[in-house]
Amino acid sequence: MKLTSAKQMLSIAIAFMALVAVGCKKDGSQVEKINDDLIGKWAVQSNHIIYFDQTGQKEYEEVLVANGLATNVSFVKGAKAKIETQDSTIVNTPYNLAEERSLIYMKLNDAEIFNARVWTLTDVTKNEMTWQTNFTNIKYEDKDTGEILEAPKAELTLKFYKE
Repeated sequence: MKLTSAKQMLSIAIAFMALVAVGCKKDGSQVEKINDDLIGKWAVQSNHIIYFDQTGQKEYEEVLVANGLATNVSFVKGAKAKIETQDSTIVNTPYNLAEERSLIYMKLNDAEIFNARVWTLTDVTKNEMTWQTNFTNIKYEDKDTGEILEAPKAELTLKFYKE
């Protein structure tokens, strides 16, 4: 009886490890597919930031304009990116993609876009992609009143299209 029970336990353990391995393979292939879709040159189509109050309600929204704004991002095999800015600066950086809780994150190792190194890829297709990042306790100018305010939370979104 004990031998049969041990065999059953071993079978269950092997089946569990196989299930975990299949699940991990699926996650890896999702990151690999996105990594393959990134290859090429992407132009920034739009950007906007939404500032939220303490309760999570939208306070203010604006399009950001800055000298260092990325105009193009090119991805090549080997997880490397080239970022071109409005002021003609070119920054080369390795990047990493990771999946966590069904979200895909990109970390730009040696560069920042709008003071952010880590972005959530909320949508990636062969021709379009959207990046988002969050900030806390960020100051901004209300363009209507000229007043400098501080928002507890802000969400910046960049949209790209493949050239």
